[in-house]
Amino acid sequence: MQEEWNQVMKKRCIIWLIMGLCTAVIWQCPQEIKASGIQDKYANFAELAENETEGVDYNIEYTDRGTELLVLSPHGGGIEGGVSEIVRAFSDEYSTYLFEGIKSSQNLDLHITSNHFDEPTALEKVAEHSYVLSVHGYNDTEEHTLVGGTDKEGGQAIVDALVESGFSAELVDENHRLAGTDPDNLNNKNKTGLSIQLEISIPQREAFFSRFGLWTRESSCNKKFLGYVTAIKNVLKERYK
Repeated sequence: MQEEWNQVMKKRCIIWLIMGLCTAVIWQCPQEIKASGIQDKYANFAELAENETEGVDYNIEYTDRGTELLVLSPHGGGIEGGVSEIVRAFSDEYSTYLFEGIKSSQNLDLHITSNHFDEPTALEKVAEHSYVLSVHGYNDTEEHTLVGGTDKEGGQAIVDALVESGFSAELVDENHRLAGTDPDNLNNKNKTGLSIQLEISIPQREAFFSRFGLWTRESSCNKKFLGYVTAIKNVLKERYK
């Protein structure tokens, strides 16, 4: 009887261990979806703010460097993992804006597509700048970056710099669903209407960190992260102040 009881408890301990590990993985690697046909929970920021709490569910962060270029993402934190860290890597040289999901789960609830993203600080700061570089994430099975936006010359320069640095990247045309050329897109509401949009695949973003958790990414950026950011910075230095 004792032996049977020990076997039962052993099986239960194994099950509890597996469940604990699964919970930890889910906590560290929140689900992410960006695909056509997926509708946002909230139609605009006012609706989001009525149901979510700043400082608990989301953060808004702006750093003013007095530059013509604003580097931003409306999908930071746990919404599209890894983009916050990329944006902040530019914060010493350029003005930056971030809207970040900081919930323990369900951060996708905070995703508002760029054409509908109307958080007041974002609109104000974009309008004050001449150019925008926006950073986003998308689903793919390969390490890859889609470069869009209205500044095609600047976008091609970033593609070339990334490819020369060993990364996979391509410039998308205006018909691509992630082109980022719509006048209603947050990126394009700046003084000149010129923008560059980076859509970075999940595998590529995961490759930038030794630990891809919401609270562990910032302290685990690796050489690939540095190489990626440096390639883009070299282009920006030539094109923007």
